[in-house]
Amino acid sequence: MRIVFSLLFLLTPFLVNGQITAEKKVHNFGDLYPNAQTYVDIKFTNNYDKKHFLLTLVKPRDVYYIFSGKTLLPDSSIIIRLKINEGRKGKFNHEVDIYFSDSDQPTTIRLTGNVKEVGGNPMTACPDFNNNPPPNNRNEFAITIKVIDSLTREPIRRSKVYVVQNNDLIGEYYTNKDGIVHRPFPMGYYFIAAEKETYITNLKEGYLNFQRNYIEIELQQPPIEDTPPELIADVPEEPEIIIDLNDDPPEEIVEEVVVDTVPEIVIEEPVLIDNRTLAELPDSLFDQAHFKTNNITFILDVSSSMKPSGKLELLKQSMTELVTILRPEDLISVIKYSSNVSVVIDDLSGADKEKINERVAALRTSSSTAGGDAIQVAYRINRKKYSAEHNNIVIMITDGAFNKGSKTYLETIEKNYKERGILFSVVGIKTSEYVTTQMGNVVSKGGGSFIQVRTAEDARTKIIKEIKRTSFRGR
Repeated sequence: MRIVFSLLFLLTPFLVNGQITAEKKVHNFGDLYPNAQTYVDIKFTNNYDKKHFLLTLVKPRDVYYIFSGKTLLPDSSIIIRLKINEGRKGKFNHEVDIYFSDSDQPTTIRLTGNVKEVGGNPMTACPDFNNNPPPNNRNEFAITIKVIDSLTREPIRRSKVYVVQNNDLIGEYYTNKDGIVHRPFPMGYYFIAAEKETYITNLKEGYLNFQRNYIEIELQQPPIEDTPPELIADVPEEPEIIIDLNDDPPEEIVEEVVVDTVPEIVIEEPVLIDNRTLAELPDSLFDQAHFKTNNITFILDVSSSMKPSGKLELLKQSMTELVTILRPEDLISVIKYSSNVSVVIDDLSGADKEKINERVAALRTSSSTAGGDAIQVAYRINRKKYSAEHNNIVIMITDGAFNKGSKTYLETIEKNYKERGILFSVVGIKTSEYVTTQMGNVVSKGGGSFIQVRTAEDARTKIIKEIKRTSFRGR
């Protein structure tokens, strides 16, 4: 075909140098996954003072095209859209020869890329100028989530994937035989966790849109004691934070937190009307007849150690899930701590769900861990709304022990439990074995529980179970 066009152009004496220029002659699509953009628009401009024409394209079988026009007036342009339609994995390198009437030689466009996963494309086989990527709004688009073994790089089938946006769990899915979940979601910022038995849970977070629509999550099996060191994948160790339960330094002064007083809400507590155990009650039941009014004070760790591995996101999700069951009569207070302690929520009703969620969602990590100071402040807040008829409980959510602040927190926990029955529980976010043991000793002073949260499923259920357990009237 090139010979035919060469002869044609030789019969036209004015065709010496090409006057039509391409905006680009090479395009690399990069790594391609299902729903990736697989086309490119290239502008061709007529820089000559005479009219010219698009004659034809010579292309490989796996390349399709359309054009916005065939006539190029002086100083005008046309668009040619080239789309690849690869049906197999691997690298590709295609050349497309485009012939115009200004030259006997084609303009060659090179298309390169690497198909990582074969799947449906957002364009049809024959591209259409009316078929563009979704605009920058909330329209849904498909994302691909792939879960693989960190060592073998093989897909992990039937691994469970949690998709969280704005601290709300919007979906739970299982990967297929290729380790893939392929679902439509609106554009936005997502927290995506994957888990599988015998593997350590892992997660990714980030902004997803039409072009950024592939997430790969590696799961790692925990090291085995007898495994040779060279076969064990490197896992970054978190710095060990030690609780010194015997240290008795000079008394430290904690800055008093000034909190506005709220008129006390008097609620007449009903009497338990049946003999069913907590396990016999429906999971959805959380009424006044079976569960006391709650006076809950949360202590949230927002120190720098909570930033990696999605710990802060698990904390936020735990809080958001709890808020869904709170009743108008329940009261919730929240303080946060890093190097300092501050009040985030002061005695809001369970009816103020939106306000509570907004303030929790705004939490950010910083600095060291003044957990001892935070406990002192939390008990002062909890005592303001204390009632012997209520479930009075302080819950700390943290990933480790404290390295800064008051050392008298154990006495505070024990005293408030013995004198007023105020419980103290700890939610451990991906804590080490050492910290888990130490925190077990701490909660024993306050009559509460140590609750381990490692997965999105734990975040969904475990704090709710603790609130139900401690507020159950038949306890």
